[in-house]
Amino acid sequence: MKRLTAMSLLTILTCGVLAGCVGGKPAPAQETIGIIGAMDTEVASLKQEADIKKTTVIAGMEFCEGTLEGKNVVIVKCGMGKVNAGICANTLINNFGCTKIINTGVAGSLDNQIDIGDIVVSVDAVQHDFTVEAIGFAKGEIPYTGLYAFPADKSLREAAVEAVKKTSPDIHVFEGRVCSGDQFISTKEQKEIITSKFGGLCCEMEGAAIAQACYLNNTPFVVIRAISDKSDDSQSVEFETFQKEAAANCAKAVLYMVKNL
Repeated sequence: MKRLTAMSLLTILTCGVLAGCVGGKPAPAQETIGIIGAMDTEVASLKQEADIKKTTVIAGMEFCEGTLEGKNVVIVKCGMGKVNAGICANTLINNFGCTKIINTGVAGSLDNQIDIGDIVVSVDAVQHDFTVEAIGFAKGEIPYTGLYAFPADKSLREAAVEAVKKTSPDIHVFEGRVCSGDQFISTKEQKEIITSKFGGLCCEMEGAAIAQACYLNNTPFVVIRAISDKSDDSQSVEFETFQKEAAANCAKAVLYMVKNL
């Protein structure tokens, strides 16, 4: 038997500790999709469809690991607001190894061409209540990032639009800016202020925080939001009632997305 050189022994040991090392080359990391909703109704049906293997509580949030449509997923209710959403996205990426993030839920319209029940897919996301202009940064800019709007992943956007069209052909889907803030925006006057500053198609309370966390972690994301009212307050629905219908439509789209990613 030939004696092993130090170099060949090192090679064998290295391959031995690399998970999935095949033919001397490490296998690519397994993709895991993180799915975030702010409320139970936004993730309940997805949990029912998934084969949940393990639930871990971190920061008061239940991270449900399993498979959905044959793909590895972690499904979680983050709670309302940007702090919860940012913590949640960062945890999905750094604790659970999520390689893509999908945020699903409900939003208020900022554009009157969008009807109740229509769905907005994010092109980018901004924090409409964030400003440090007084110390020299641009309107809405997050200091030291050079950005005020965090762009969604193009392939995830395309997959989301396709999913809505396939699963809910009677619903219109729009691509545009999502505006987030730690306020429940319900009046025409509030919406006009946001629109005048940032434009955008809808407003909600989590998407931009998820977007920023994903940007900082170099992780693709997309926000999918069902619309609960008209931007001019001419039509609206009871929020609690609408959640169920909106969640069902968004869940169908997310299921289709996950299956086809």
